[in-house]
Amino acid sequence: DELSGAPGTKQVSLEAYSIDETPVTNAQFREFVKETKYRTDAEKYGWSFVLNSSLSKEVLAESEQHIQDAPQWVAVLNAWWRHPEGRDSSLKDRWKDYPAVHMSWNDATAFCKWAGKRLPTEAEWENAARGKKKESLYPWEGKDFLGPDGRWMMNIWQGLFPFENLAEDGYHGISPVKAFPANSYGVFSTVGNVWEWTSDPFPGRPDEEEKWILKGGSFLDSATGDFNHKATVVTRMGNTADSGSYNTGFRCASGKGGGGRKRPPDQKMLEKLAEEGGIEAVQEYLKSTGSNAQVFTPSELQKKRDKLKESMEEL
Repeated sequence: DELSGAPGTKQVSLEAYSIDETPVTNAQFREFVKETKYRTDAEKYGWSFVLNSSLSKEVLAESEQHIQDAPQWVAVLNAWWRHPEGRDSSLKDRWKDYPAVHMSWNDATAFCKWAGKRLPTEAEWENAARGKKKESLYPWEGKDFLGPDGRWMMNIWQGLFPFENLAEDGYHGISPVKAFPANSYGVFSTVGNVWEWTSDPFPGRPDEEEKWILKGGSFLDSATGDFNHKATVVTRMGNTADSGSYNTGFRCASGKGGGGRKRPPDQKMLEKLAEEGGIEAVQEYLKSTGSNAQVFTPSELQKKRDKLKESMEEL
């Protein structure tokens, strides 16, 4: 489903694993912080992005920075997991039932390690989100973005984005992690509400900063893909490890599972290996990491090109 950011599908075999029934809540993240004194990336930077319509008039008035092509995303000073909407917000009545947000991949990885778990792979996350009906694009059976009896079963945006949210699903912004029924696996809140980090690298060019896959979309996404992402179980995007915002959270997994994508080789490290040990050193490294990639010298590559050209001429 290309509107979901997923241009194709493939079959993946998984071994037994477990995944949290909900995204990590504020109360759970607080226990982690109490024990470890951990500071999130948003805390260290001193700001994070928040949706403008979620801010108080005072904070909105004093927050002058925003994303140029998406002015609804405002850079808010002192916005982090404990103050999601900035300095004058709190987690009162949002500790146990709401997801921890402004979470980066670094934050999510640190929490899961502390909990004796790990981030799920994209395949594990999507398998759990689909439930027992693997052919469905939603956590419930069927092709309709509305659940049984025409009810909203996920927290996404209804209305003219970003100016009006009709809140037909009951929520203007972030919702409790169990606001809607669980799927057939007993897993809650996989589509909409908040994006969730996975352990898989996001495909990109070698010269780009490394990114990681997030799944499921958020409350800012749409039912049909008319704006932002189309919210389904295959919805995905990538972001850098230190990035977090008002609509990013995570859940943890454990067990063998599988289906993870391998990180692409670090180009600078490969260049250094080639300088110090030649092509043989690079090939040995790739072999040790389980990569099937082959490395050719310029002359070897030219020979292969010539051979391919000869084969094409014969055809």
